[in-house]
Amino acid sequence: MALFGGRLAIESSPGMPRILLALALLAAVFFLSLEGLRPPARVLASAPETEFSAERAREVLRRILGNGAPHPVGSPADDAVRERAVAEFTKAGYTPKIETGFTCDEFGACATVKNVVARLDGTTPGNAVLVSAHYDSVPAGPGASDDGVGTACVIEIARAIKARPKLTHPVIFLLNEGEEAGRLGAHVFVDSDPWAKEVRAAVNIDNRGTSGPSVMFETGSANAWALELYAEHTTYPSASSISYTVYKLLPNETDFTVYKAAGYQGLNFGFIGDVAHYHTPQDNFENASPASIQHSGDNALPSVIALAKYPDLSNLPTGDAVYFDIVGRKVVWWPARWGLPIAFAVLVLLLFEIGWIFYNKRLTLAALLWGLAGWLVILLVAAGAGFGLHWVLQRVGSLPVNWTAHQLLVQAAFWSLAAAVVVFVSMALARPAGLVGLWAGVWIWWAIAAALLARIEPGLSYVLLVPAGVAVIGGATFALWLKPGSEEKRGAGLAVMAPLVAAGIVTFPLAILLYDAMGNRLLAGVSIAIALLLTPLAPLVEDLKTSRPFARLVFLAVASGVPALAIFGSVVAPAYSAKSPERVNLEYKLDADDGKGEWLVQAESGKLPEPLHVATQFRRKDDGAFPWSMRRVFVADAPRLVMNAPTFTILESSVGADSQSRSYRALLRSERGAPSASVLFPPNSGIAAMRAEGVSVGPRAELMRRYLRGWTLFRCLTMPAKGVELTFTLPAGKPVEVYVVDRTYELPLEGMYLQKARPFTATRSQDGDGTIVSRRVQLLP
Repeated sequence: MALFGGRLAIESSPGMPRILLALALLAAVFFLSLEGLRPPARVLASAPETEFSAERAREVLRRILGNGAPHPVGSPADDAVRERAVAEFTKAGYTPKIETGFTCDEFGACATVKNVVARLDGTTPGNAVLVSAHYDSVPAGPGASDDGVGTACVIEIARAIKARPKLTHPVIFLLNEGEEAGRLGAHVFVDSDPWAKEVRAAVNIDNRGTSGPSVMFETGSANAWALELYAEHTTYPSASSISYTVYKLLPNETDFTVYKAAGYQGLNFGFIGDVAHYHTPQDNFENASPASIQHSGDNALPSVIALAKYPDLSNLPTGDAVYFDIVGRKVVWWPARWGLPIAFAVLVLLLFEIGWIFYNKRLTLAALLWGLAGWLVILLVAAGAGFGLHWVLQRVGSLPVNWTAHQLLVQAAFWSLAAAVVVFVSMALARPAGLVGLWAGVWIWWAIAAALLARIEPGLSYVLLVPAGVAVIGGATFALWLKPGSEEKRGAGLAVMAPLVAAGIVTFPLAILLYDAMGNRLLAGVSIAIALLLTPLAPLVEDLKTSRPFARLVFLAVASGVPALAIFGSVVAPAYSAKSPERVNLEYKLDADDGKGEWLVQAESGKLPEPLHVATQFRRKDDGAFPWSMRRVFVADAPRLVMNAPTFTILESSVGADSQSRSYRALLRSERGAPSASVLFPPNSGIAAMRAEGVSVGPRAELMRRYLRGWTLFRCLTMPAKGVELTFTLPAGKPVEVYVVDRTYELPLEGMYLQKARPFTATRSQDGDGTIVSRRVQLLP
């Protein structure tokens, strides 16, 4: 046979049944993945004292939240939450202590925080395990899941551990304040608490939604040993080294970030379902899923016990792991250093099998080249289709924000679009490549990509490496067992379907969680990922060529009709609902220098809701309300209200020894008793060496500097009546004009009509509605 003679003639073909079987297997894996992501049922309060009970934890949560009011750091409501948490610890048999400290984060936010710390000694003094959550909320919402659930879980874990035989190592329970302000409570614990020096491993619980599985999404810097403990002791694991690898690349941080910087190892847990509730009034007790609470406890309690029983916490093993769970029932892991040798072995074996197939004249070079090209074409077309659909949906207004109310329709559109791309591109390549050519082309690329990922980012590699390894095993039916001309029969189905199922097992859980994790911004990436997952299906698409015309027509109609219907549904469905509202904050701003008052509306979509437009005449301001603002805001004239402006008083200044700088000592104070006050220095002011109440502020994070258009921010979120003393330096001989701003977390009574006009499909978020008073202060040389 000629080397470029095309594929061999088909002896016989099963036609449609084989491809339908493959799709049925994929559907089964998909639903198993959904089931694996479903949190376990809650355990009743009547369960043994040594177990974690979501029903008991939920009652603790209900008592701690009280009336469900927001409780930001330093607020009277937060004081009440802390007192109730102390009472719960006392009830569980502990003697908690209150730890107070003033600290600042790298972004310029400072506060006085009060942590609740309790301890249970082990049989061996010294090295300890930390269990941590934060009890403060954002100003806009009650924080029932973020992180009231974490707080209740820590207390329930403390109660359950106390009912058990004494563990080897001490366990320290920390409920910290100020996480939402910049992980401030965690900083105070690490820097000031004498017990912090004993901690070697930490378990942290924090959530970014109100439902869904509790995912172990972050580990310490050397995670193989901790991952082995987690895999051995957790009944319903949910973990992926891909999640951890991607999380490290994102600008997201929790208290565990502080613990890792302090050298602690350990595990970080959280759930992210119903992310639309995050940092809004809908993060309430009613929306906190009992099943998610149970899963948090089922993850954290055995992890804490396993860590506290670990023989030698002072000499922990080094090395990272590659890991994933199989439908929420079993964790598979291996040392990260094994990834590249395994990937190389898979690639070599695969090339050997393909070489043997060539030797037996069951594959031509032309067919292989078509197969290799087909894999690339599928991904390129899927990428183009995904980005194109995303652009269209944005243009027609279907994706005004990152998480919309019709997320299932949107996800169905991009998933089915990717599937349609695989089907139609594979059909176009079926004749020149053939089943064996498509199979070889697909898995050569998978094996090469797995080897590259194992070299660059081992934590990402398993999603390609596992299916490629299964493909090598299944490929033996091509290379060794099948006779020439019989590759289209039953054995070929095994060679194609086994790695396809493996790809579904390792990929579907990630793809399902991807929307809650990243939202609409990554929808095009979803299309690429699903197309990649389905490329192993390409060899079987050739069966369509030999199926009956009517069956083929129906199949293609479904393949094209499903994405069309899902896209149509995405276009016509409303972007917001009462359950998934748009984030819209209302503010009153008073410029104390000219006495001008303004109403401000900040809408996540950048568009003014129609009822607010009707309520008063707003005008759009694309460059924000302040010189450092970057987000679009809508502005309307408001009455001038009598409010005292914040003050920034220079108490002392002197020229430095080098005569190039001037040192200042100043007092920042809110004259109207606002809880938050800030001073902002303009770009290129030369501000340096800032300290607040003797605590260093900074170094300045470049991300925050860009976010504030180069302005430098100091913000105290627990402003005392006496004010906060600052010291800093500026270049000598250079006048600087600073902005001084304070904020309360409520609108004046005159703005109530705007709150009533805000539609039910919109809600406040993060800092929420507020009143801002600003003034400018000249610092003369």
